[in-house]
Amino acid sequence: MAFWLWVVIGVIAIALIVALASRIRIRVRYSRSGRLDQLVVIVQALYGLFHYQFVLPSIVISGLNIIYRERKVGGIATIREEKKNKRKLGIGTMRRYWRSYRAIQLSTRKFTKWLRTTMKKVECTRWRLDFRVGTGDAAQTAVLTGLLWAVAGCASGVAGQFIRLATKPQSRIEPNYSATEFSAVWEADFQIRAFAACWSIIRLGTRTLHYGKALRAWRSTLAPPERA
Repeated sequence: MAFWLWVVIGVIAIALIVALASRIRIRVRYSRSGRLDQLVVIVQALYGLFHYQFVLPSIVISGLNIIYRERKVGGIATIREEKKNKRKLGIGTMRRYWRSYRAIQLSTRKFTKWLRTTMKKVECTRWRLDFRVGTGDAAQTAVLTGLLWAVAGCASGVAGQFIRLATKPQSRIEPNYSATEFSAVWEADFQIRAFAACWSIIRLGTRTLHYGKALRAWRSTLAPPERA
C-alpha cells in the first residue's frame, strides 16, 4: 500500500514539474480595413492541452462608446465551450477599470515594480506591423507613409521597454498613390514559462497588504464590460 502511495506521489510530482516547465503562449492579431476592425487572441498552455480563443469579429465606435461582438471558445483537450456576446465599452466601464487599478495599487506594496518585473518575463517571439495607406494625393501619401514608418518604429521601441523582444520587429508600409485607403495589421506572439507566471502570482500575494480590497478590485478588473 505504501509503495503505491509513493508511486502516486511520484507521478503527481513529475506531472507538476512538467506542467511548470511548459510555456503559456499568446498570439494576437488585430486588423483594420476601411471601417472594419477585427481582433483575435489565442492562448495555449500545458503543451496545447488548454486552448482558448477570443475573437472580436467587429468593432464599432458609436459616440463615446465602443460596441463589439465577441466569440469565446476555450477548454481543455477536446472539451470546448463557445460563448457569444455583444458588449459596450464606455466611459463608465473605463472609470471602473481605473478605480480598480488604483485600488490594486494602494492595496499592494510596490505594485508597479512587480508589474514591470513580471512583464519583463514575457518574451515576444514575433512582431509584425503592416500598413497600406493612400490619400488620393501623391505628396500627402508619401508624407503619411514616412510618418507610419516612424509610428511602426516607436511601437516596437515602446514594446521593448516593457517586454523582452526575442525577435527582430518586422514592418511593411505600402503607399497607394491612386486611391484613398487605410488598412493595418498587427501580429505578435508572446510566451512566458508557467513557473515564472506562478511565481509572479505568489510574489503578488506576498506584497498584498489588504486582501479583501485587492480581491474585490481584481474581480472588478477581470469583469467584462456590460452587454449592449
